Amino acid sequence: MTEAEFESGGVERSSSRRDPKTVTLVPLPQCSTEQQMLVRDIRNHPSVRNSMYSAHEIGADEHLRWVESLGTDKKKRVFAALNENRVPVGVVYLYELDFVHKKTDWGFYLDVNQRGGLGASLEYCMIEYAFDFLGLEKLNCEVIESNESVVKLHKKFGFSQEGFRRHNIERAGKRMGVHFLGLTRQEWLAGKGAIQDRYGSSITKYVIVFEDKDYRLT
Repeated sequence: MTEAEFESGGVERSSSRRDPKTVTLVPLPQCSTEQQMLVRDIRNHPSVRNSMYSAHEIGADEHLRWVESLGTDKKKRVFAALNENRVPVGVVYLYELDFVHKKTDWGFYLDVNQRGGLGASLEYCMIEYAFDFLGLEKLNCEVIESNESVVKLHKKFGFSQEGFRRHNIERAGKRMGVHFLGLTRQEWLAGKGAIQDRYGSSITKYVIVFEDKDYRLT
């Protein structure tokens, strides 16, 4: 199976609801320069960059150099989430991807104007992608303490709090802590049905499709 054939699935969609929107995940190096720069605009919004370890405003050259580096970095996979008009509405990414120990860290961010359940759909899809397609056994994530809504979202999808590193980063002259969360493949399989029942109406607002030419399993 190629990544182009992998779609989020497994959740029954109600026939009474309007058709879901399609969001396509495209590796950022494969996007056009215009799309890449729109991703930079999303990343540079204060509410997004202040939720990241690197909170400075990213310049155009810095951004394009980083995008270029992704083409050879086997430990990272960064996907632009494109709407039906092929306009970026967010980013999902894997980093510290480790096929020896079958684990990865991951995260996402969205355009600040994006509402309506896309975060839930992307979370479900990326968990399925990591465990079912990549064959990993563990997903990890780190969330700055000011971003409690994302902590709550991860926990809704089965992530457990594995630690909290106090006063771990500097942000605007203030020390802040970082949540460490994790999800195992076994935990996901055990809880997936209940998550589908509880949050299916949010998950199925979007169909998430991968479009890929170059990324491979190893």
